[in-house]
Amino acid sequence: MLMNTENFNDKIVPLLKILPAINFNVAIIFLLIVSVISATGSAYFFDNNSDLYGPLASNLRLMMIYLTLSQFAVYCFCSYSQNYRFLVPVGLFWLMLVGSIEFYGMVNQISIDENYRWCFLYMGASNLIYGGCYGFTKYASKDIH
Repeated sequence: MLMNTENFNDKIVPLLKILPAINFNVAIIFLLIVSVISATGSAYFFDNNSDLYGPLASNLRLMMIYLTLSQFAVYCFCSYSQNYRFLVPVGLFWLMLVGSIEFYGMVNQISIDENYRWCFLYMGASNLIYGGCYGFTKYASKDIH
């Protein structure tokens, strides 16, 4: 019975370790694509209320560019340092943006596209899961004597 469990773990555990990494990299690529397409003024992903004028006209597009640059900088830092634990606070920040974008819309009396919330939720979950899995595997792999 022990042999079957070890064989099962040898097959499943590597797969469970690589799935969050794949998802996180897909999330980064998705964010880059969404940001570029949104910055061009396209409403393919987000309806940016084209009837707005003045300072509010490009705030959401500009916000996505800044968030993308920040996420990419954190991604590069984590890749360089091989320490992905810093993704946990970044993931929490993305999740806080879900509520913040609602507040932004309320204060400015504009409707915010629901897709922003889903994008922030996906990015937050991806960062949290990958950073959390990295931290957990580092902690679990230490020998305790």
